[in-house]
Order: sequence, then C-alpha cells, then structure tokens
Amino acid sequence: MRALWVLLLCLVSTSAFGAERALIRAEKLFEALEFDAAAAAFEDALREPGTRQERIRTWKGLALSEAFMGEAKRAQAHFEMLLSIEPDADVSRGLGPKIRKPYDAARKKLKEPKRAALSVERRDDGRVKVTVEDAPAVATELAVYVRAPGEPSFTVTEGAVPGPLLAEADAVRAVEVYAVARDAADGVLVEKGSAEAPLRFEATRQPPPAVASARNAAREAGSGEGSEERTRPVWPWVAGSVGVVAAGVVAGILLTQPAELKLPPAQRTERLP
Repeated sequence: MRALWVLLLCLVSTSAFGAERALIRAEKLFEALEFDAAAAAFEDALREPGTRQERIRTWKGLALSEAFMGEAKRAQAHFEMLLSIEPDADVSRGLGPKIRKPYDAARKKLKEPKRAALSVERRDDGRVKVTVEDAPAVATELAVYVRAPGEPSFTVTEGAVPGPLLAEADAVRAVEVYAVARDAADGVLVEKGSAEAPLRFEATRQPPPAVASARNAAREAGSGEGSEERTRPVWPWVAGSVGVVAAGVVAGILLTQPAELKLPPAQRTERLP
C-alpha cells in the first residue's frame, strides 16, 4: 500500500511539473542565478504560444542570461530581436558593462529601432484588409479576427507576413475586428485591438430596400413609438345586451333592464292578527 502511495505521489508531482510553463520555469531559474539552465528554458518558452508581453519577457530573459554567461555575440543578437519587438525595452545600467555592452551594441546596430505597425482598414466591398510594416524577423503569420456586433465569437482569417490579408465580411453590417502578427509558435509580436477591446468599422453599403424597411420597422417597434395608442385606456362598448372591452374581453354585464313585475294590490288592515 505504501508503495502505491509513493507511486501516485510521483505521478502527481511529474504532472504538476510538466504543466508549468517554460517561461515561468525560466524566470525561476534566472532568479536562482542558474543562467545556463535559464537560457535553455527561455528557448523552450519560444517554442510555446504566448502573448506579446510574454514574448518580450522571453527575449529579454534569454539575452540577459547569455550576457551573464559571457556570450556577448549571442546576447547582442537576442537584444536586437527584443528591440525589434519593443523598441523601448531597456536594461539597467546598474548591471554593469558585461550586460550593457551587448545591449548598447544591439541598439547601435539598429540605430533607431522601428516599431512594427499593423494597418487594419475596411474596404468598400466590406472586406477587412490587414498589413504589417517593419515586422520583426521572426514574424511569420498574420491573423485577423472578425465578428458582427453581438455575435459571441470571432471568425479568424490567417495569412503570411507582411500581407495584405483580406477577411470576408458582410458590407451591409458593422464589424468588430482585431489583428495580430505572430511567430511560428503562435507567439504574438504585434497586435492591434483585442478580443476584449476590438476595433469597430461601420457598414460600407446600404442594405436592400426590403431589408432596410424591415429593420426600420423593428427599430420603431423597439423604440416605443406609437406606445401612446397601446397604453391609452380601453373602454367597453355595447353589443346587444353584452358589454365587451376593446381588447376583446367579455365583460359579462347584462345591460338590458328586465320587464316590470306587476303584482296585485296588497291587502292592508289596521288590525293585527
């Protein structure tokens, strides 16, 4: 029984370790000053999907790890990649010349690093056009996500960098859009808009008259126009001897007065029985 518990504990531990993302593992190793192992883990992280901020952390961590190990040329190359993704990335001067030297060399080689830019626009035919300028060298794929307002999910269209990439969309409807440029491992390098805050483009064409008429009618019905008529008090009207309300509900009140009842004169007397 004890052997079984030990086996289960080992399996759970292995599963938990395997579930840890390479970037988290790399940063832990870096903080422990195990730069050789950290560099290997950062390289593993580049083979996993990641957000733009995660890619920036990964390239910076890899470059710093190699700089600390004295791999100046490799560190410079990876600092160049970092700056191509985020031109404002910096390293502390307090880390000393061993770190600053390859970083300064990378910035000098790139001169003024250009920030990659995604262009997202809507064409007259309704399609969404995406291109990217000054993309990082490792960017391989463009992706644009499109949906009509109110829809629960986006439809994705993918293509090669730098584009142009065209995504189909109904010209008579508004659309919500966001776009990204990614590396081969689905790491985001450039982005414009997001699933939480997409760009919005209005319709580029008018709908057919019948569709427009139906939409206007639905819009008027929903806006409460004509509500005065609907909320006006409805009074009963008489049909024969039955009262009926205008809404069609029978009031059930008989309005016809019954015939007069004739009785013989009462016998009156002053005496009591």
